[in-house]
Amino acid sequence: MNRIATVPVVAMLLALAACSGSSTSAPGASTPVAASAAASTAGGSGGAAGGAACAAAPAGTTATVTVTIKDFKYAPQPVQAKVGDVIAWTNQDSAPHTATLDDGTCDTKTINAGAQGMLVFNVAGTYTYHCTVHPTQMKDYSIEVK
Repeated sequence: MNRIATVPVVAMLLALAACSGSSTSAPGASTPVAASAAASTAGGSGGAAGGAACAAAPAGTTATVTVTIKDFKYAPQPVQAKVGDVIAWTNQDSAPHTATLDDGTCDTKTINAGAQGMLVFNVAGTYTYHCTVHPTQMKDYSIEVK
């Protein structure tokens, strides 16, 4: 009988823990754009404070800025974009790559050879990025969003 009585108590404790004021999110999880914009420091290195200022571009979106990945390098450097632009990274290497903000808040996920990854930037600033597959070779690149 004691085991049966403890089940509702355990369920209640789990429910209370889930409703507590603290929350956690997975590494790299993005913050809604409105919150990012409010917390942003335009022109700051590394992106907006308090969350991602970019997101994966919706399916079917057309790129307004193109970056080529070739010979384990991104070009152009730096990437020049405007708020709302969709930046597409096209992988012309035989190896997979990513375009990942250094603060981890936003990335393209893996871009296989011949494929494209796209992000849209919603907050002005300077963002440094790298490839998580090749972090020592492909680092110290930047995106300038105005």
